[in-house]
Amino acid sequence: MKPTFKLFRVAGITIGVHYTWIFAVIFFSWTLAAVYFPAGYPGWSTAMYWITGIGGALLIFVSVLLHEMAHSLVANARGIPVHSITLFILGGASNLDDEPQKPASEFAMAIVGPVTSLILGAIFYGLTYLPIDNTTPQFAIIGYLAIINIYLGIFNLLPGFPMDGGRVLRSLIWGATNNLSRATNIAAVVGQVFGWAFIALGVFLMISVNFVDGLWIAFIGWFLNSSADASRKEVALRERLSHVKVRELMRENVATIKPETTVQDMVTNIFEKQHGRAVPVCHDGKLAGIATITDVKKVPQVKWATTPVSKIMTSDPLYTVAPEDNLNKAMMLIARNDVNQVVISDQGKCGGLLSRGDIIRLIQMHNELGIR
Repeated sequence: MKPTFKLFRVAGITIGVHYTWIFAVIFFSWTLAAVYFPAGYPGWSTAMYWITGIGGALLIFVSVLLHEMAHSLVANARGIPVHSITLFILGGASNLDDEPQKPASEFAMAIVGPVTSLILGAIFYGLTYLPIDNTTPQFAIIGYLAIINIYLGIFNLLPGFPMDGGRVLRSLIWGATNNLSRATNIAAVVGQVFGWAFIALGVFLMISVNFVDGLWIAFIGWFLNSSADASRKEVALRERLSHVKVRELMRENVATIKPETTVQDMVTNIFEKQHGRAVPVCHDGKLAGIATITDVKKVPQVKWATTPVSKIMTSDPLYTVAPEDNLNKAMMLIARNDVNQVVISDQGKCGGLLSRGDIIRLIQMHNELGIR
């Protein structure tokens, strides 16, 4: 999940929030200010309830952030770069550059999050035994953070994919069977079972106990169910694409241009006549960069005839794959960097382009023919 708003960076990791996070803060603030704290700590002013409620809601997500930072730091230590963490309505997500390649790596990455939450819960619970006034907002927040962190730790240990416990389960099955797809399918099915159970519990609570609490639990169940199914399909797709080489899909004799080619010539001869949206830029047969329609938009049309492509092309970062790479690597590069195509570099020489559309068309054709 990509962040909607970027806040700051910690240890090289961008911390951001998804727009749904705002609704979560509002919901938790209201629940704490209007229900939880008034029930447990009567006699405060309305303003104090709301100040404490908002503070408690924000600190919930600080706890979630620490949980995700633990995942991310272990991932970095295991050689799996994490470029960002996104906080959203149901917690947080560490955006990995790649998936773990070994069961032990996934186990370590998955287990550290719940353990961090449980340690935080134990620390806050211990603080409640300090000789402080147990009727103050500070004590109320400490007590609540103890409860919420223990809850987060236990909840995330449930063995349903894609929760942390589900990833722990997958790593154990993966290690035992040496089959990632089978492990993912089993963990995903368990995740869907938990999802349906939460939905059923939520509906029951909506009808017989508390509509808002039941709706929230049912929503969590729906999220778990859909996430488990999506994760299973994603791994199956990655497995399928990993068996197809880039050279099997790449087009031969793709047009290229030189750095000194004018923008006007590129638009006329490539984009208009060949209906392309991007073209590799090569110098003496060596790959120099890529030029796209997006690059052209940065130049006023009156300057197209006098502007060389070298002035607008992208040379760094240049996302490339080799003909012997598999399509999964290409698709991950495209998705991770939010680009429409990658350049094919054949030992430094221009090999052409591979677009998101090329891969999607192959997937659609395989689905239509029933190829697995």
